[in-house]
Amino acid sequence: MENLFTLPKKIIVLGSLFFLFSCSQDEIIYTDLEQNVSSSLTAKWSADKLNVFKGPKVAIGNDSARSWISVRKDTGLPYEIGIEMTPGALTGLPDDTPGIEGPTIVLPLHIKAKQLTPFKHIGLNWQNHGHGGGPTNTEFNSPHFDFHFYTISNEERLAIPDWCSCPADAAFNIYPPTTMTTTNPPITITTGGYMPLGYVTPPGQGAVYGQMGKHWLPIPFNYLPFSKVMVYGTYNGKIVFVEPMVTLEYLSANPDFSAAYSQPELFKKAGNYPKKYNIYRDAKTGNTKITLSDFVHRVATPN
Repeated sequence: MENLFTLPKKIIVLGSLFFLFSCSQDEIIYTDLEQNVSSSLTAKWSADKLNVFKGPKVAIGNDSARSWISVRKDTGLPYEIGIEMTPGALTGLPDDTPGIEGPTIVLPLHIKAKQLTPFKHIGLNWQNHGHGGGPTNTEFNSPHFDFHFYTISNEERLAIPDWCSCPADAAFNIYPPTTMTTTNPPITITTGGYMPLGYVTPPGQGAVYGQMGKHWLPIPFNYLPFSKVMVYGTYNGKIVFVEPMVTLEYLSANPDFSAAYSQPELFKKAGNYPKKYNIYRDAKTGNTKITLSDFVHRVATPN
């Protein structure tokens, strides 16, 4: 996501007003929760209360990553969904050319995850040289990962074009209602409705990337200096991803983080939607997990 935002500092004041290797089939791990315990999240649930379903391993760095979901046995509802990276996956990462977007590594979801949540697949992007963005266009220059939890299929994602200064680009700037556009500075701010309150994006080509969509950052910019932040993505009038963006330094430093992120008031599709994102180290395996949790069932509200 190069050159995500270049915004004057006054937006901070404005913002304060708004609060490859893989298995041939998905693996199913039913009660092996001893290998999936977090001191900060799942430890309060014993192995007899959750089933864990894992997607196939995918080669990253010197080892691998995979998707997984835990499901409550008593209700059959999702408890936590996310990515599990081995210690080796955080080493031996490629040194890509500065200014060139690295390829998207697709982490397939277990069918249970697609049945119980709005997510269809996860896209992982390694940014060895970082990329421009933030209020001064320098905050995201450190090496980091973009973890895209997509609500569209991989085929739909791949069909999102690059910006071409042509009529097809209009789809990038069709936003879910409700938003407000300002001229000084020239940005669009979310004000609720089908968008989470307090997110911003620049006009036109700004924050647009092919095979992804239009990116939105939360305000005020109280996540600076950058170590982690939750980003939203839209395309053609709907939210197409939520994206924890996390530095390699933070992932490598025994993280133990959990926080709520801003939610839409209305949802076009009914389903189980998460309210928190989490980054933590599994004490037993040493694996690092980037997850979404605290699911709530939302009803559909036609617009």
